[in-house]
Amino acid sequence: MEPVAKDYRISGNQVYLRPITAADTDMVLGWRNSDNVRENFIYRKPITKQEHLDWLHNKVEIGLVHQFVVCSLADDKPQGCVYLQHFEEENNKAESGIFLGDSIARGKGIGTEAVRLIVRYGFEQLGLHKIIARVLAYNEPSLRLHIRAGYEREAYFREDVRINGNYEDVVLFGIIHRNREL
Repeated sequence: MEPVAKDYRISGNQVYLRPITAADTDMVLGWRNSDNVRENFIYRKPITKQEHLDWLHNKVEIGLVHQFVVCSLADDKPQGCVYLQHFEEENNKAESGIFLGDSIARGKGIGTEAVRLIVRYGFEQLGLHKIIARVLAYNEPSLRLHIRAGYEREAYFREDVRINGNYEDVVLFGIIHRNREL
């Protein structure tokens, strides 16, 4: 995959997505390392500034990950991040992820719209056939968000990941490009 152009923008009704940059590092680390975001991630380890910069350089800047900052259309305020990763060119699919760092953004449809926008981007700009998402089974808000965004539950993996010494269940969601309206 090619990297996202620095001036690329995807607009919705409430939010727009813009490519992540190194200037976003402190803000994104603040969100990503907060307890309320980490508790819903499969990978829980706090991320250092250098690890984040390495991620940008070794994944985002070369197109292995397409990561965007979710911003409010009303005031340009950043709300969180959404991304596509784990591209499988031979299967024409990728995995999506989202986190909203600003707790004020939760419960207002912002996450659902951001996921719809990244799905539309994946289908229309990258030509993907399928996008998947893995969600911890106890994360009810994220389960609902993915269903509202058009994903379908495809599998339930019992005790699939080990987090803090406990085995947790994971729900696999998928959405297939079939000329859907997103």
